[in-house]
Amino acid sequence: MSKVIRKFADHTDSIRAAVDGEIDLREGNYKLYNKLYRFYAKEGVTFTGDSLTDYNMIINYLYEDFKL
Repeated sequence: MSKVIRKFADHTDSIRAAVDGEIDLREGNYKLYNKLYRFYAKEGVTFTGDSLTDYNMIINYLYEDFKL
C-alpha cells in the first residue's frame, strides 16, 4: 500500500469524486487539497504555480496512486 493511500485513507470518497470530475477539491474541500498539495510537494513533485495545471497534476497523481 502506498504512502498516499495510507495517509489519506479517510478521504477516499472525496478523492474518488475529484478524480471522477464530480467535485473540484479547490472549491469542495480546500483543506484536503492543501494537504494533498503539500504531500506531493514533499514527495518531490515540482509544481508550476498555475492553479489549473497544478490541480490537474494532483488529480493525475491521485488517479495513478489510487488506481481508481
